[in-house]
Amino acid sequence: MSLLVLVCRSWFVAMVLGSIALSAGEQSAATGNVANVDAPMPGGSQNHKLTAFDTASLDPGAANDAPHAASAISSDATSSDGAPSHPKLERPSTSFQWKPAVAQYFLEISIQHAWRFAHEEGTRDATGNGHWFQNWMGSIGETRGWDDGDGWHASYVAHPLNGGIYGFIEQQNDPLYRKVEWGDGRIYWVSRVRALAFAAIASTQWTLGPMSEASLGAEALHSSPGFIDLVNTPGLGIMEMMGEDMLDRYVIIPVENHTANPWFILVCRTLMNPARSFANLMAFKYGWTRETRPGIFGENHVMRKELVREYREGKTGAPFGPHTAVEREKMNNAVERPPSSLLAPIELEAYFLYTGFLQGNKSTCLGGGGQGAARISPSWQIVSEVNGCMTINTPYAQSGDSLTFGAGPRWTPRAAEHRVSPFAQLLFGGQRITYEIVDPVKKNDLITAYTNGDSSVPHYPRRSDYSVQYQALGFNMTMGGGIDVVLGRPLAWRLLEVDYSHSWLPPVHGINASQGMQVRTGLVLRLGNW
Repeated sequence: MSLLVLVCRSWFVAMVLGSIALSAGEQSAATGNVANVDAPMPGGSQNHKLTAFDTASLDPGAANDAPHAASAISSDATSSDGAPSHPKLERPSTSFQWKPAVAQYFLEISIQHAWRFAHEEGTRDATGNGHWFQNWMGSIGETRGWDDGDGWHASYVAHPLNGGIYGFIEQQNDPLYRKVEWGDGRIYWVSRVRALAFAAIASTQWTLGPMSEASLGAEALHSSPGFIDLVNTPGLGIMEMMGEDMLDRYVIIPVENHTANPWFILVCRTLMNPARSFANLMAFKYGWTRETRPGIFGENHVMRKELVREYREGKTGAPFGPHTAVEREKMNNAVERPPSSLLAPIELEAYFLYTGFLQGNKSTCLGGGGQGAARISPSWQIVSEVNGCMTINTPYAQSGDSLTFGAGPRWTPRAAEHRVSPFAQLLFGGQRITYEIVDPVKKNDLITAYTNGDSSVPHYPRRSDYSVQYQALGFNMTMGGGIDVVLGRPLAWRLLEVDYSHSWLPPVHGINASQGMQVRTGLVLRLGNW
């Protein structure tokens, strides 16, 4: 009976979250920019008939969407004195549309939370019992190391797919970048950097925020903790987005040029672009919607059949294709800014980390981390970072990991004038080493007893019920340097960084982290100069 109460309570939370997000989404859909995705579209030139490219959408002073512009026309065509009045067109905003983006994001995570409540007993139990805020803070504090025990299919397939969904939610609410495609030039890469930033924020909220796995279910208290999702979800998610963009251009568009079968096109668009399709659904659009091409049913189907027939007979060129050179130029000119300094006021980095401890059993630790830097002068930055790694080759049911955090100055003597720039830094902070030994038999017995309703196990077992932890926390100093390669104003590649780490803490179950060498590489998002 108690289990039934917990299930009902958890499902009630899921339904509330979904209803809130659904209501917000419907409101934004009712008041925002709504387009008829299956409305027929006019043809263009012979060689590039239907790209659905609206050059007005890239002009901040012009109307960028016919339905939006039409909605600005007053329904009363005459003034109060009977004289005809002139319709006034409102200039659509070219700024990011936060309200619908947030509504779509919360609808997406509400679906994920509902799945968790339905399939994870630990999530249901933790949500319905205990002090919510203390469990949330405890789950955040327990986050450490790299791997979270979810398996490769979750960490390297499902979470990157989530990152792609977050990225497409950003794109469909970013008017100036909504219609970019693979091969559009600089505007495409800027759009992907913007999507990366949104996905990073969304992923952090999902992992640690107030509507997260940590706050609803205290994930890290009963499952393996780790930083992997904070890095893989946005980082690999953007790569997943680009993969879908390439499939759309080089596979799906050629398919549409050779067949008008709506069901076959629907399957191709949906299965080959899963993240884009799900993001469309979160905006209450058909999953197979494309901003740059017409719909596939109704009058559009009739039009497609005619265009494909003429193309097969050699009367016209391919009806669908990427943006033309003229269109790409207009798109890039719309977002181009005067050349600026190579210096970026803010830099955010996600990196992969290799650490070799030089003392004790000389353990090897693999993981990743994140770093932020604020520029205070052309040659100096203030840096803060946090990273985690997990030791390899540990015995069965045992794990060791490191959590390091720090801040300090960075010297960048050539950053203002050269795209290839060396740097040196000195960071001060702390390091925590944790070694955990899990008793698999006890874990299985506790879970079985809870599932069978044994009164001696009233709540789903936490990790602390069947494992033993050894920890040490001490002062840490990290010094080193590396080389940055600026790929463009929004992006740089930290080609190589090598650091020496010294910590003042005792060995933990054979792991001696007092001295270590670190090798890193990662991508740097540069903000404030584009």
